Amino acid sequence: MKRKLIYFLFLLTGNCIFMHAQVGIQTSNPQGVFNIDAAKDNPATGTPSSAQQANDVAVTAAGNMGIGTTVPTNKLHVNGTDPLRLQGVGTGSSSTDPLLVIDGNGIVKNIGTLGSLSIPSPAVFRLETAQSNFLQSQGAGGSQVVPMSVIKNSIPGMSYNAATSTITFPAGTYQITFVYEATHNATGCTISSYFVDFPLNATTSRIHNTASHSEGTLSNHGGTITYATTVPANKTWTISLGRGQSGNCSGAGMLLSATSTQVLVFRIGD
Repeated sequence: MKRKLIYFLFLLTGNCIFMHAQVGIQTSNPQGVFNIDAAKDNPATGTPSSAQQANDVAVTAAGNMGIGTTVPTNKLHVNGTDPLRLQGVGTGSSSTDPLLVIDGNGIVKNIGTLGSLSIPSPAVFRLETAQSNFLQSQGAGGSQVVPMSVIKNSIPGMSYNAATSTITFPAGTYQITFVYEATHNATGCTISSYFVDFPLNATTSRIHNTASHSEGTLSNHGGTITYATTVPANKTWTISLGRGQSGNCSGAGMLLSATSTQVLVFRIGD
């Protein structure tokens, strides 16, 4: 029993020093209610320097804990070079999980999800094989599917069916740009008119593009049609290009160019 008591007293006097309800480990001058001086370099009196605090852990009467500082200003205050490492963190959701940022004072804060911040996320689709006699069987108002491949899709929840050229959207606000390049060498073909039926909520919205060009061999023409829209969750849209009302080109002869015919989709917010 005496040995146990002596050992207990040794622990108290050899490793921990109690002063007015303050606990110091390896220091006789604890800063706050609890202070570990790992390097045992704190002064016997007064406040440790910044270099001396760098190896300390301290808890104040307010319940703040400091690592690398004996005067923590927050519930957890870490002071040091590259002070935080989290290993084994799981994968989150960019559509539902909030983002963390650090303000000018080093305070960690939540600023919402990517969607709420309206940071654009892109998806790119491209025509890989040129389409000969495109829209040959379509009159004004008719359209034809453009069989594109997905080049990049960084929009969470968006999927693409390459067999049907159909995009399935998560709910949100989007900017969609249809870029096309073609040639049409039919006699009398000097005005090309095309349209895209963009998705809009439960319906579509038709946007035209009309341009004049030279007649004859290698009569190149192209255009860009852009639209901003909102869609509900699981809205589908098949990539198609239609023949507008204002052109004078018809029948065989149109070649829809590969690579330069693309669709760019940007999710710009919730």
